[in-house]
Amino acid sequence: MDAIRELARSGELRAAADAARAALREPALHRPMEDVVELHLVDASCAMRQGHHDEALASIDAARAAARRARRPREASAHVDVWAAELASFQGRYSEANRMIDLALGALEHAGDLAYLAFAMRVRIAILLARTDYEAIGALADGALQAAHASGDAYVTVQVLNILGAVRFDLATSKLPEPHARAHLSSLDPGDAAPMEEDARAALRYFEEARDVAQRAGYLFAAWYVQGNIERLQILLGRANDAARAIRKRLAALQERGATHDEIVARSNLAWALRCLGRHREALHELDAALRLTRSTGTFNVLLEFLHYDRSVVLDALGDIAAARSSYRRYLRLVGGRSGGQAPERAPSVATKRPLEPFFLKRADRFIGEHLDAPVGVERVAQHCGVSWRTLQKAFTHFRGMTVVAYVRNLRLDRARQALEQDQCGVAEAAARYGFGSATTFSLEYRKRFGMAPSRAREAGARTRAEAPSKDASA
Repeated sequence: MDAIRELARSGELRAAADAARAALREPALHRPMEDVVELHLVDASCAMRQGHHDEALASIDAARAAARRARRPREASAHVDVWAAELASFQGRYSEANRMIDLALGALEHAGDLAYLAFAMRVRIAILLARTDYEAIGALADGALQAAHASGDAYVTVQVLNILGAVRFDLATSKLPEPHARAHLSSLDPGDAAPMEEDARAALRYFEEARDVAQRAGYLFAAWYVQGNIERLQILLGRANDAARAIRKRLAALQERGATHDEIVARSNLAWALRCLGRHREALHELDAALRLTRSTGTFNVLLEFLHYDRSVVLDALGDIAAARSSYRRYLRLVGGRSGGQAPERAPSVATKRPLEPFFLKRADRFIGEHLDAPVGVERVAQHCGVSWRTLQKAFTHFRGMTVVAYVRNLRLDRARQALEQDQCGVAEAAARYGFGSATTFSLEYRKRFGMAPSRAREAGARTRAEAPSKDASA
């Protein structure tokens, strides 16, 4: 039994599944029923990683039937519940996954089954992460890591370190100013990630520790999928070329082992790296391949949503606006948005998942940022984005909470304030540089937005610079 489990953990998914099924076909006169349960669960875990969810469910059901005949049925059933929760989480059925973990935790704690207890807590953290419930994750994190270390199970320790790295990674994104970037990192362009760099490096340390534990224990496959998270951080930290090379090597290993779910994630990451490098045709190929795999496995979760969203961004970069809009509409349908428009008709409630900003808003951002010194009308921006002015106006209202004109004005005032505080120009020059008709108009708008005259911004900046040396000296 242990040898078969280790085969699965090593990433030999097909071989482990075949070995588990062969063992189950053998006469079971002297085999403990607990081993029968675990053999079915090994088969389920291998099917899950290969994207064969129906097979995984059948194996979990067989394990549950065997657990009832085990010497310790409560503990055996708890093992089944943990894997049932893992499958439900894979498929986006988070409430059901949570219910399964609730059933398992008490039995595992009572039995002192630290390895499964840590793994169950890892599954729950993954569910909480999908719901961005960081407070609840914080309450579980230390206990999960302590249980993993105390169990002496290196594989489970890798799993826990990996999910804690993912949490820190997700927390890092809260430093990003745009909602779409926080929700989905591959919507970022190179250079957008500067605000999250410090926290990204902290996440990197978790992932590197997880990889090192996996390598020391000989779990090379686990080290490879942790490497996937490391590659995402490399992309964010400006090393997309290194990440792309590493992902291509890892893809071959994943395909050899039939790890379809991991291949989908790897292709998604590769598409992001290629887009950052300006290689949009190659990125589109990887996204289309990932979508084909996703459809073939019946996967229906947040990953499918993001593949369609990423495809809209890549198609926009290739100049195919019609196809980009079609991909974005598919994405909206998956998250519950109305299929007939670029945004929901009304703002979502707290309980409703908020869609990511449409692909053309980033194009609008770049265009506006490059033309702050000249008149920028709604129709001109819309024409650049390949949409109607009504569609653009509607998207800005729903996703930014303001009209295009108000957005442009606020961006000009924000840039002007920064220039004044850094003493890069005077008031009249700032008015001209950022597209205001006169210094008087600029001063009035500035006062409305910031509650002070622009001349005071220069004074405040001067005071800050004057105080900086004294603070350094006293440190």
